[in-house]
Amino acid sequence: MINNTPARIYKAAQRGLFENNNQRWEATFSFEQYHDTDRLPFGTLKVVNDETLAPGKSITRHNNTGTVLLIPLVGALEYTRNGKMDYTETNEATWLPAQGEITLRNPYENELINFLYILFDDTIVSEPTTISINLEERSKLTPFSLPGAVKAKMGLFNGRAEAIYKLSATNNGLFIFIISGAFEVQGRLLEARDGLALWQLEEADMEALSENALVLILEVPMGS
Repeated sequence: MINNTPARIYKAAQRGLFENNNQRWEATFSFEQYHDTDRLPFGTLKVVNDETLAPGKSITRHNNTGTVLLIPLVGALEYTRNGKMDYTETNEATWLPAQGEITLRNPYENELINFLYILFDDTIVSEPTTISINLEERSKLTPFSLPGAVKAKMGLFNGRAEAIYKLSATNNGLFIFIISGAFEVQGRLLEARDGLALWQLEEADMEALSENALVLILEVPMGS
C-alpha cells in the first residue's frame, strides 16, 4: 500500500558535525555554525543534537526563550542553571527552562558521556524537572512528558515487535529519533540516529527490525 503521509527523513550520516578536543555534536537540524535550508526547525522543535563530552569538560549555552530537554544515553550529565547545579542520569529526562545560561559538564575523570540535547521554542517548565523513564517493560512506548506539554515517549523494543502511536491533536506533528537499532515507521526504514518528521496524520505505526531497538518520539505543535 502506498503511504501518502507527508514526511521528511533526516539521515544520521548527513547531520551537521562539530568536533574538537572537548566536545562533539551532530545536529539533526541547523545549529550554531551549521546551517542547511533543508534542516530547519520542525514545528516548535528547534534543536535535536547528539552530543559527546570529554572527561571533565563543559560547554555553556545561551538561549532567550524555550525549553531544553536533556536525555543522557551514556553516563551522567552535570548541569548548572542560574548558579544551581544538579545531575541527570541514564533512564532519566530533564526539562530545563532555556532562558539564560546553562552549563553542561562531564563529571567523570576518564569516561566520555553521550546525551541528547533538544530545544523547543515554547516554554514548558518554569523550574528544572527530572522524570524517570522506565524501559524495563519491553516493546512499549513509555511517556515522560509533563502535563500540557510536548508529548514525549521512549521505548525499548524486541525484534519484530510493533506499536502504534496515536496523536493527541491532528494539527500536531510527530518527530521520531532512532537511538539504537532499526525500525520501520509508516513504511520508512530508519536506522540508528536517523530522524523522521511526520505531519498531517492521526497515528503512526512502527515495527522494530532489530533486538534492543530504542526509539524516542516527540509530538509537537506545528503552529498556525
